[in-house]
Amino acid sequence: MKTLMTLAFALLLGTNAFAGDEPDCTARMLAGRWMFATDVGKQTFFPGTDITAIGTFRVDRFGKLKGAFDATVGGWMHLPGLTFSGEFIVNPDCTGTLSFVTSNGRTRTDSIVILGDRIRGMSQDVQFVWTYEARRMDDRH
Repeated sequence: MKTLMTLAFALLLGTNAFAGDEPDCTARMLAGRWMFATDVGKQTFFPGTDITAIGTFRVDRFGKLKGAFDATVGGWMHLPGLTFSGEFIVNPDCTGTLSFVTSNGRTRTDSIVILGDRIRGMSQDVQFVWTYEARRMDDRH
């Protein structure tokens, strides 16, 4: 009986049975290639007009990123090949921020949640209200 109890205790300790056993999130875990697509959002430069974007970016092991995207402003124009650079700040609980600057001079900070090989984001800028999802494009972790 004592051997069975010892074995059961060892198995319990050797598993990730508790939520707190998961490793903390870090910016390093985001290193690699990603793509993103926004949901339709709103912005104040063209009131009443929808905006959407899609693009790719690469993250280094320190959370720094560079990428490019196309955006479409409904009823106005398509904006191809805009670039951006920035940085992820990642909290141990897999929340954080993405701060970036676009080639047209817009600076923004977004709230993010890391979901393994996906990231969900939400603009903190009240003039550009939108959400988006990013997905890993490679197997690098």
